[in-house]
Amino acid sequence: MNISHVGQSILHTPHRNLHLKNILHVPNAKKNLVSVHRFTTDNHAFMEFHPDFFFVKDQDTKKTLLQGRCRRGLYPLPSTSIDAKRHVFGINKVSPSRWHSRLGHLSYSITQHVISTNRLPCSSESNKQSICDSCQMAKSHQLPYPKSTSISSAPLQLVFSVVWGPAPDSVGRNKYYVSFIDDYSKFTWIYLLKYKSKVFQKFHDFQQLVERQFNRKIIAVQTDWGGEYEKLNSFFTKIGISHHVSCPHAHQQNGSAERKHRHIVEVGLAILANACMPLKFGDEAFITAVFLINRTPSKVIHFATPFERLYNQQPDYSSLRVFGCACWPNLRPYNSRKLEFRSKRCVFLGYSNIHKGYKCLDISTG
Repeated sequence: MNISHVGQSILHTPHRNLHLKNILHVPNAKKNLVSVHRFTTDNHAFMEFHPDFFFVKDQDTKKTLLQGRCRRGLYPLPSTSIDAKRHVFGINKVSPSRWHSRLGHLSYSITQHVISTNRLPCSSESNKQSICDSCQMAKSHQLPYPKSTSISSAPLQLVFSVVWGPAPDSVGRNKYYVSFIDDYSKFTWIYLLKYKSKVFQKFHDFQQLVERQFNRKIIAVQTDWGGEYEKLNSFFTKIGISHHVSCPHAHQQNGSAERKHRHIVEVGLAILANACMPLKFGDEAFITAVFLINRTPSKVIHFATPFERLYNQQPDYSSLRVFGCACWPNLRPYNSRKLEFRSKRCVFLGYSNIHKGYKCLDISTG
């Protein structure tokens, strides 16, 4: 049966008081029972039981301390000798941490609500500062990351990079792409890859392009610690580029690159869906997406475009066309005979990085 409280009381006798220690309050019990062993041990006494009466005697002097009569086979202690003032049971209050464990490791506020609502016996000990090891092991969650306060004042002071993939084989047999994002302008460069091992070479291409173009050196690069960047780490150390690396499984620390990667993929999928084109044209869609993102105003740079912030000139929107739309390129210079069609219906696949022109897909020949 459940024990709700533990307390103590005293039996007064003419010679000395007898103590009833560790009284257990059991709400479901119908009789008050006294353990002879406990009673005699706690009071250095012994009991004599006779058919009609009993004695409680001191062990040393054998003097009778208390006596009573037998009633219906039981030996009740005289109730008049019990101290009424101290007959209130003391409460063995349970600590909040014990209730926390009993209730299945609830939060502190919910545990307190259950205790107060149901008036459960609880000590005043506070467990706000205590740490439950079981809760830490079972409910550990990642804390929110603080916002970065670093601001680049010039291009190439900090470059973010991330590798995306693998994806289904594209028309160019590319499964990955690596992106480089300038922290100052948010301008993005993207390189399509067949294998992750090509990241090392693509960084060299990117470095030579931007350092020559802007007459500046790359100061720092922020990446994750993927295997494709381990080889670059020794190269960065050799030429003096600071390599900032995010902790394992903490992609939030490389948040700028991860958000840009998500932006590229979402825009690429959107223009593919609008054109009703299969995913194998994803590489062309991603290149077009980056071309458009670089010319899209961003609130991070006060609604300027990355192109404008990097090159100090407004982007030209007049040349933009809908990805996947029908187009008829002029083929007359390519005709080998005079009696040939001067054009044919093709699909617009985006913009060229090296030509001042468009990329068009001949559907019949691929």
